[in-house]
Amino acid sequence: MRLFNQLLVGCLFSACFFSCKKEANNDISETVKSAYADFVTAMKTEEIATGNILVYENGEVIFKSSNGLRSISPVDSLDFNSQFRLASVSKQFTGMAIMKLKEAGTLEYDQKVNTILADFPYDNITVRQLLHHISGLTDYERIIAENFVKEDSTKQYILGNDEILKEFYRVDPELDFQPGEKWEYSNTGYLVLASIVEKVSGQHFRDFLKEQITDPVGMTNTILYNYQMDADPNMPNRVFGYRLALNQKDYIINDYNIVNDVRGDGGIYSTLEDLYKWNMALANHSIISKAYLDEAWESGQTNDGAYTGYGFGWFLEYNPGEPRIINHSGGWVGFVTFLHNEVDAKSGFIILTNDSGENFGSVINNIKNLRAGESYQMPKKSIYMAMANRIYEKDVNDAIVFYESVKLDTINYRVNETDINKLGYLLINEDKLDAATQIFKLNRDEYPKSANVYDSYGDALLMQGDSIQALANFKKCFEMDDSLMYAKDKSEALETALKN
Repeated sequence: MRLFNQLLVGCLFSACFFSCKKEANNDISETVKSAYADFVTAMKTEEIATGNILVYENGEVIFKSSNGLRSISPVDSLDFNSQFRLASVSKQFTGMAIMKLKEAGTLEYDQKVNTILADFPYDNITVRQLLHHISGLTDYERIIAENFVKEDSTKQYILGNDEILKEFYRVDPELDFQPGEKWEYSNTGYLVLASIVEKVSGQHFRDFLKEQITDPVGMTNTILYNYQMDADPNMPNRVFGYRLALNQKDYIINDYNIVNDVRGDGGIYSTLEDLYKWNMALANHSIISKAYLDEAWESGQTNDGAYTGYGFGWFLEYNPGEPRIINHSGGWVGFVTFLHNEVDAKSGFIILTNDSGENFGSVINNIKNLRAGESYQMPKKSIYMAMANRIYEKDVNDAIVFYESVKLDTINYRVNETDINKLGYLLINEDKLDAATQIFKLNRDEYPKSANVYDSYGDALLMQGDSIQALANFKKCFEMDDSLMYAKDKSEALETALKN
């Protein structure tokens, strides 16, 4: 925008305002498009997928690109019709569904959830608290992982809301905190919201979304998908998640999870063009009136009055009186996504990837840089992939020696706790438990002030049969961060087992 203003001033001085203004618009458009295209080309040259990207300014699409694989078996490339799993970007559609019920007069935001869902075991949680992530509901993924019993051990189960809530109600877990006490991102809350929509409307969430939201906006390639593991002839443009194996030669499918049929917190698939339509429908107030959107884009508050920076399915990046900016990221199995909407400016961008987020940070940071008129930067080398290469070529000790030699070289290497932790779990997935344990220990030693590294190290120790040391690490994790309830649960379960 600064470049546009400078060109416009030059035109005024030369007394050719109208013709030069048109030329300026064309010049900046081509300049910007060239910068984006150069970035994607540079990444592609290095065999780095950038997924599908769309950037728009002042309501006009200025750049689109598609770079990567739609599937690995058979190998097929992405294109602009590719339908990506949105993961948590889906939450804003759930928020809109609740708003539609409010608009129809069939639901109130401050209504108690158990007045709608009769089996809901908590009598002090409201719909608004679910929307704002301040309900205190515990993580349903943990409940399923710890309690769901597979009747057929050879079957790969795919659970949805009904099965998950049945198990959740049976276990009847305590709240992580009292409603409104604090903000804690809750997938469970948005799962419950989708079930509320179904109960109130009498429709499956998929049908409600289509009738009330996607069809009116013209989003013909957006669907709450009834998950299938294999290719679906009824959805030929569906994208599959994948990742590069640690041997850095093979691709591995990364698309399945036992709760892949959940709705409300995820499960929607869509395309660049449809999401652009969605962002513009919000900016133009064509999907619901401005009054409802204004309330949806007000920050939630905890009981002590603290603002959370989260609305009805959107993170909020603005202060009262400033131009509104709303966005949300999503991450699930192989997918990492981001939808950014500068509502008042009618500008924003969309990023959809399916390669397990390996270079997502570089992609989003460079899109932000290019939008700000800055140059792009190629991603740093991945230290964890370089370590994996050494583990495969020699052993884990060689990888650790390499890590020690380059860990301070942050100019050339990406060095962080998350990547090292990721390496450990990927090694477990590839049956390299001894190497994984040493990697988790390295991470604990490198980041002793992080609670999560103790939990990960504890997982590996437990798998190796060292229950005493595993228990000590789980306890240390929860002692450092009492919001990590999974560490507390592991500690209690392990203590019970040791006593018996």
